[in-house]
Amino acid sequence: MAVRPPFPYRLAAIDIDDTLVGPDKQVSQANKDAIARLQAAGCRVVLASGREHHSMAIYQQRLGLDDYVVSSQGALVIHPASGHQLWRRAVAPPMAARLLARGRAEGFDVLLATDEGFVAAPSSPWVVHNFAERDGTLRVEPRDLDAEVQQAPLKVLWFGETDAVHAWAVTMTAELGAEAEVVITTRHLLEFNAPDATKATGVAAVARHYDIAREHVITFGDSHNDVPMLRWAGLGVAMPHALPEAHAAADLIAPEADPEHALAVAIDLLLAGDHLSTPRA
Repeated sequence: MAVRPPFPYRLAAIDIDDTLVGPDKQVSQANKDAIARLQAAGCRVVLASGREHHSMAIYQQRLGLDDYVVSSQGALVIHPASGHQLWRRAVAPPMAARLLARGRAEGFDVLLATDEGFVAAPSSPWVVHNFAERDGTLRVEPRDLDAEVQQAPLKVLWFGETDAVHAWAVTMTAELGAEAEVVITTRHLLEFNAPDATKATGVAAVARHYDIAREHVITFGDSHNDVPMLRWAGLGVAMPHALPEAHAAADLIAPEADPEHALAVAIDLLLAGDHLSTPRA
């Protein structure tokens, strides 16, 4: 009888929105159980998201995880229980002020991600209409943004209409070049990070801390901001419903499944040693 080789991956980084959770923002029991099986196979599991640290710590607690979280697109890596910080790459105040002014001038509602959570102008719809309430884990506090940018925020966010977000993503990517990371995270959000703040650099910081080689890291994601870590990892797995850019960056694509538990399907196939869908060309 053939003996199945041990699971080769020692660290798994999992995106939250549309990977760990579906549209209802809840972790399905199937995904939770699959993550437990991944841990039982000797693989550490960390969450990697564009969300702020506080929101991610709540999801980590729901999963029963006790490890670092990679938040704000990789700008911050902290262990929620111990408070130990592995990595922090903030947007320099001059760049943050420049992006604040430009975003306002182009008609966007500007938000900032800080170590304490998201902040917005008191007149922002995120404050006035409490948009964060839809999620239940996010915090958006009213602040003076002109003062806040001087504190080196973790990222700057432009909130606006989908067409404007996509058009300005092209413009700002060309304009800023290597000065900043520019990424669309949802259809209404265009986000700016420090040049070396991506999910790839955040996950790499965790791997270095545990002396885990890149080839023993597996990542799961679905969107634009997952592309760097899908490309960087030893094995990048894109969800079946992922954006074309994520599919192109991944090594494997998970098979079609309900978005609520597609992650579990992918994990169980990998643990069984089976191949997933079409690999990257």
